Amino acid sequence: MQIAMIGLGRMGANMARRLARGGHRCVLYDLDPTAVATVVHGPFRSPE
Repeated sequence: MQIAMIGLGRMGANMARRLARGGHRCVLYDLDPTAVATVVHGPFRSPE
């Protein structure tokens, strides 16, 4: 399943990591590019 996570604060980042560990593909977005950069690795991708 592919899931989009909008907002990578404390809760969004942790939810995205858990979903990815569960085998889901995650597309991540946050207004702050550094928030995306700290989370993006492995099965994550940015829509930009």
